[in-house]
Amino acid sequence: MTSEEMTRKVKELSGQNPYLCMQCGLCSASCTGIGVMDLLPRQVMRFLQLGKEEILKNRSIWMCTTCLICTARCPRGIDIARVMEALRTINLRKGNDILAPEDVPAELLAEIPQMALTSGFRKLSA
Repeated sequence: MTSEEMTRKVKELSGQNPYLCMQCGLCSASCTGIGVMDLLPRQVMRFLQLGKEEILKNRSIWMCTTCLICTARCPRGIDIARVMEALRTINLRKGNDILAPEDVPAELLAEIPQMALTSGFRKLSA
């Protein structure tokens, strides 16, 4: 998948335009899941703007708790949680099961936000 195809697919699935992000950082500053993310939400948006397909291999898109605080605070009105969901959907359609239940270590279950697990497993069990 080319960078343009990935961005087009994210736009189609989420209804959001990643190019509207101006990298202000309000989403990252208010994110409840940054403690378990590799990249901040702002960085995920930037990777998407640059068309870097490695964003699909990043665990941050699976750790988004979909609390919608980023969406509420975005001055450009981007629903970042929907963008994260679109990236997860693209991954799953490609057959990349990033978050498999049997692979989550028991000691991590106490640390990972429950909503992040719910978001990740929701599609895997459908």
